[in-house]
Amino acid sequence: MAGKPVCKYGASCYRKNAEHLHAFSHPLTAKESPSPSSQEELPESPPAAKKAKKEEDGVNIQSNTEISSSFVSPSAALEPCRKQIKEQFLVDMPDDFTQFWDFCKSLDSCHPELVLMSSLHLELVGPFHVLQGQLTGVPWQQCVLQDRYFYDPPELVTVLRSDDDRGFHLGYFRDDPKSLDCLVVSNCANVDCEFRIEGCNLFSAVRFLLKNKLQDKSIKKTKRQELEHIESLIKNKAEELHLDMQEPKGLITKRNRTINAKCFHKIGLSVPFDKSTELGYRPLPVTDGELRKILDRIAACTIEAKRPSLMEPLQEIVTYVQFANDECDYGMGLELGLDLFMHGDQFHSLVLTLLPLAYELLYRDEYARIIKEHVNHSDRTPLNICATINTVN
Repeated sequence: MAGKPVCKYGASCYRKNAEHLHAFSHPLTAKESPSPSSQEELPESPPAAKKAKKEEDGVNIQSNTEISSSFVSPSAALEPCRKQIKEQFLVDMPDDFTQFWDFCKSLDSCHPELVLMSSLHLELVGPFHVLQGQLTGVPWQQCVLQDRYFYDPPELVTVLRSDDDRGFHLGYFRDDPKSLDCLVVSNCANVDCEFRIEGCNLFSAVRFLLKNKLQDKSIKKTKRQELEHIESLIKNKAEELHLDMQEPKGLITKRNRTINAKCFHKIGLSVPFDKSTELGYRPLPVTDGELRKILDRIAACTIEAKRPSLMEPLQEIVTYVQFANDECDYGMGLELGLDLFMHGDQFHSLVLTLLPLAYELLYRDEYARIIKEHVNHSDRTPLNICATINTVN
């Protein structure tokens, strides 16, 4: 195959899967993909492999038919892992979670968690550790904190983590813990509490990040080829899986039509609301900007004697929340609790009063359990149980 980029590991490359060998040249030791004429002389393939090969003719994604066929549905072998994830992280994972894992394994069977490290500096984390067999026997109280960043609400489960100083990470966001309808969102935990929608599944989110990176005109040719190659693989696999690859702009518009309020984290909250009775949600008596000013003044106060007067506007809002709860407008308490949580740890005691109750009233008990563990975890850095396990071993 003429004009292929040279693998940066050259003859010492340990990646032997057919896709990698087909895409990159390996001087001295690597074997080029067989020509069409040589393929005709190969021993006859099993019927299943023949069928898979015919289906991928013209797509030019994979030459490993066993890997390609595994993308039709999540591997049955991963079902016990998905049950373990539900027990340890308190939520189930959507199908694209295991599909993305299989995709990464097809590119690097030894270290699928590092497939995106070279291109995007991202590592597969959180529930992906279960697929690596690293969290066996770890209680849920610790697992829900695995790779959970300071501003991550209970609705978020981190699945991709960067090694940069911003604390950049991506995760599945869902309003209801029992739902598989997720968005993939990102946040820079060391910058602010705002989250951004990146896609509706991992394939669309990662492809969007790759496309954004490719817009950088300073990227060198070899690096650009690497990014274009993996972007193409992701695009083709998503098409094979019939996944929605809608970009963030459309998803944001769609999300804005369904939310009750924006909140400080900008993703918004969505709770059941009966338009005929107007029950389920009522707005806070102040705007986001006004609430932020109230909280800023309280947080900046260094004179204890002045603190009670500064707390009065906030206590009044809490009283409104109590009235709302009595009248089944549970979304109001959820909104205030999330805003307090996003503002910082100065209000964590009040968060524990508001949020667990709001989640329980909304039948989102899993989130009530998660927020309690999160708030009681005083460290601003996410828990990394796997690093501890590896150090001990």
